[in-house]
Amino acid sequence: MTGRFAGSKGRWLAASLTLLAGVALLQQQLLVRRPPRLLSVAVQPIRSGAAALDVTFSRPMDRATVAESPLAPRYPHRWFGQQNRMRLLMESGEPVSGSVRLDLRGQDLRRLPMKPQSLWWDPRPFLLAVAPEDDGERLLMRLRDGRWRPLMPAQQRILQVEPLGDGRGVAVVGDDAELTQQVLLRRVDQRSLSGVSSGLGDPALGALETLESGSLLFVHLSANQRGDLLIQLGGFEPGSDRIWILEQGSDRRRLAFEASGALRLLPDGTGLVLPSFEGLELLSLEAKPGAAPRQTLPGSREVKAFCSGSGRALLVRHWPDYRRSVELVIPGRPPRQVWLGEAGVMAAACDNGGEHLWLVLREAGQQARDRLLLLDAQGRTLLKRSLENWRLSSGAELDFDPVSNQLLTVVRRPGEDDGRVALINGRTLNLTVLDQPAVLARWLPAGGAWAARTRGPR
Repeated sequence: MTGRFAGSKGRWLAASLTLLAGVALLQQQLLVRRPPRLLSVAVQPIRSGAAALDVTFSRPMDRATVAESPLAPRYPHRWFGQQNRMRLLMESGEPVSGSVRLDLRGQDLRRLPMKPQSLWWDPRPFLLAVAPEDDGERLLMRLRDGRWRPLMPAQQRILQVEPLGDGRGVAVVGDDAELTQQVLLRRVDQRSLSGVSSGLGDPALGALETLESGSLLFVHLSANQRGDLLIQLGGFEPGSDRIWILEQGSDRRRLAFEASGALRLLPDGTGLVLPSFEGLELLSLEAKPGAAPRQTLPGSREVKAFCSGSGRALLVRHWPDYRRSVELVIPGRPPRQVWLGEAGVMAAACDNGGEHLWLVLREAGQQARDRLLLLDAQGRTLLKRSLENWRLSSGAELDFDPVSNQLLTVVRRPGEDDGRVALINGRTLNLTVLDQPAVLARWLPAGGAWAARTRGPR
């Protein structure tokens, strides 16, 4: 009796295992025959061209078939990557004047085609300006239709504007008449990427956060393209200096560095530039005091601009005879001098590849005229022009936008108090001065992501 029961139990177990194996085999065959799907697309802030998208599929794809996806208008672009993660890189050169449509298609490695998916993408950044008002200064954003939207309450003065490199926010340093400074961060919800044409639009404003506030001697901000924000501040008390970083908009981490000047985060998020009494030091964000030797560039130098897609940078070196030189720093090579003279270097910028450099020089004398130079990476002058009746405002930068191939700055006429927002064509150096009065101006990069609504088995 016991033997018959054991035998029937064994047969039942074997049948069950056979059934489960059959179900698993059937499911496997169904999944094998299932076509690939588009899972997500995100604006990629770290780029070497004009703009980029990161695309994720459910299966490894044949890149050659994905590269056949139409882009309208037809801007020059290339596809990189392999397996199920790829990147569309829009090449620099032709300015992008509006939104583009990407019709994604392609086949996986088994030659199964995916269902086409259309996406709309506007890679253009938003223009930020600090505008003077009756009650102080206010940070404004120019919308796509040309209107200006306030981003923060008015401050007595706004000393610095630092957009996050992923486009998800902008930080400012403001102060009042009581010597109280504060660091405010306005979160921004970008809508530069959508699965429907009507989904594109101006950013929605998120929370307004106070990151620091108090009687401070100085505050300096620096951001990288990953969205990290470094805050360097010091009070009136000895030993009150602090440096901390808000990593990708979430975790706050204290950094144990001692600097003799303003710290600058590297664009790719791998480290920072640390001014010291010996020169400029390059070190990792994970470095600990005494853990590893630092890379040091001796001399009296300051960082003027990063060429964000190539690891290159523009430095200004101050010489004992009061001359100044501009150096192009290329990883693994000694600095290359691209300009030397007695004029003041008011601002500098470079494109993402470090192949085109722009300088604003101010000659000494009563006129103190500003002139703009376009140089190549070897230091050869490609073009120059005078700003004539305009000159850069105090504290103004040259902020380069690879999407439109434009430089953003603030200029004013001698004798006038208020500056104006100005755009400079990167190719022709033509100057366009807007009506908007401003103290500072920066670009806020485009951002955003799209994800499939349903995610079944892959």
